[in-house]
Amino acid sequence: MSSGSSRPRFGVVRRAYCIALCVIVLGIAGGVRAAIPTPTVIGPLPSEVPGTPGRNYTFFATDMVLADFGYVEEEFFFDGTANRYDAPAPSGGIGNNAASASTANIVSSGHPFRSRMLVRRPVDPSRFNGVVVAEWLNVTNGYDTDVHWLYQKEFFLRAGYAWVGVSAQNAGLSNQPNGIKNWSPARYGTLNVNAGGTLTGDVLSYDIYSQAAQAIRSVPAVMGGLPVQMVLAIGQSQSAGRLGIYLNAIHVRDPIYDGAVLASGGQIIRNDLTLPVIKLLTETEFAMNNVNEIPILQPDTDRIRIWPVAGSSHSEQYSLLSRAAFLRRDLNLQAFDACATSARSRVPNRFVYNAAVDALVQLNRTGRQPPHAPPMHVLTVTPPSIARDQFGNGLGGIRLAEMEAPIAHEGGETCGLGGTHRPFDTDTLDALYANHGAYVSQVVHAASASVAAGFVLPEDAQATIDKAAGSIIGAGLVCGDLCEDSKQFPVHPSSSLLRDQTSFLAFVGNEALVDTLEEVTRDIAKGYTYAIGHKAEQSFGKAIAGLRTYVAQVQAVLAAGHLRPETAQLLIDQAGTLIQRIEAQ
Repeated sequence: MSSGSSRPRFGVVRRAYCIALCVIVLGIAGGVRAAIPTPTVIGPLPSEVPGTPGRNYTFFATDMVLADFGYVEEEFFFDGTANRYDAPAPSGGIGNNAASASTANIVSSGHPFRSRMLVRRPVDPSRFNGVVVAEWLNVTNGYDTDVHWLYQKEFFLRAGYAWVGVSAQNAGLSNQPNGIKNWSPARYGTLNVNAGGTLTGDVLSYDIYSQAAQAIRSVPAVMGGLPVQMVLAIGQSQSAGRLGIYLNAIHVRDPIYDGAVLASGGQIIRNDLTLPVIKLLTETEFAMNNVNEIPILQPDTDRIRIWPVAGSSHSEQYSLLSRAAFLRRDLNLQAFDACATSARSRVPNRFVYNAAVDALVQLNRTGRQPPHAPPMHVLTVTPPSIARDQFGNGLGGIRLAEMEAPIAHEGGETCGLGGTHRPFDTDTLDALYANHGAYVSQVVHAASASVAAGFVLPEDAQATIDKAAGSIIGAGLVCGDLCEDSKQFPVHPSSSLLRDQTSFLAFVGNEALVDTLEEVTRDIAKGYTYAIGHKAEQSFGKAIAGLRTYVAQVQAVLAAGHLRPETAQLLIDQAGTLIQRIEAQ
């Protein structure tokens, strides 16, 4: 990053400069670059209470009480006409198509569309930090999924971001049985992103995504009049593959976004982009053939950073548990893996996602450069493999506290995309940590190092430390089946999993409930440690009493209006299952 380079440094070209450039410079396709049109926006759409029969409410409406954080959720349709480009579709859905590095040409124009934006934003302008994160909604499951909101909602809420989810692809709308047009024909039946079925390959998705950004910037109703200073593009997995093509081939024609985060996928990014890009890769992308990113790894440049996260997975535990309540509410589906014998990685890649978004904002506002990440220690490309330590944990990359103070094998390899989590046995933990204080001290050191390196924000490091402090690691207790952090409900009920479920749902008042469950875990572990006799029975009895206290706490938080009914019912059901299993001991 030589300051003497004539090229722009890793940073954002100011929008005023971009607009002027678009007016006076000949476009790559041979004409003057046209301004991105402003679509017609309809809304906010009226919504009934989520879960109401008839489904006249927002699909996957958040199960959080956003008013507790000074936020509101609103849904809009937006209409316009889009271009069809000669840009390729991403290979395999996730991407790695080097051909996308060339600027696209317009094949045809004037294709009408109607799409939608889901907006979660502060109500009070004083709570808004000026930044909108526009997520290309993921359609891999056959419906729109707000992956980055699920991962990053706590960060967005505490830091004052606005988040917008954009429906750009037809699968999320039209797939059977749960595409949202099928889920609620009355609400979503007029949506159309493929020229009435006459175009395939989501060829209109790129212009739809550009016009969403234009609406965010230019139509006051979308942001409720909030003053927008910056709009960031973000997408995960298949959406990252689409975004990679969009940035390389279409966005370069008419820049509208100020930076981009591509998570768990994406193309080789061309080196002449004027906006900064951080590409986040989990260990899965280094360990699984179907999402292997090793062949398209590229070096950091003035505008590109590659951040690989050791031990993390394409879709880790938080991703699964954070959607459990509304997945059951809207689709009557349980949040568990088809690969029921596995457990998803517990490495919180969401913390690195948060740091990436913050890094782009700080770069734009202060010029502070994002850090360079250590590379993963790749052994082979075909089949993909990385170097591992004596516990099977991967070497290299960004190493969070879960890898530097390990209590389990955490990896990206598995029979699906969730990764692997296998807790160490008691002898291994005792050999690593002489006592609880030694474990917590090592976690504090590792978490602090991640903050100093720029890959974790202080608030997220504190969450890691708090979890370690509340654990029983190093306490000389045997954590048996019903307190062990392994697999997930309903396959494997445990107090540790219920503790994480409660924490991940991030509602006001959940700290006291987490404290209760940490005490329940200690009591269950004492029961297993005593094994038989009065002390064991007494410990298990205390655990049951603690879970009943927890149920009462959930009901109190619900009555106070800080919890939605579907969320409360999920937690109460899980606590009830655990009580039954303990009683059957």
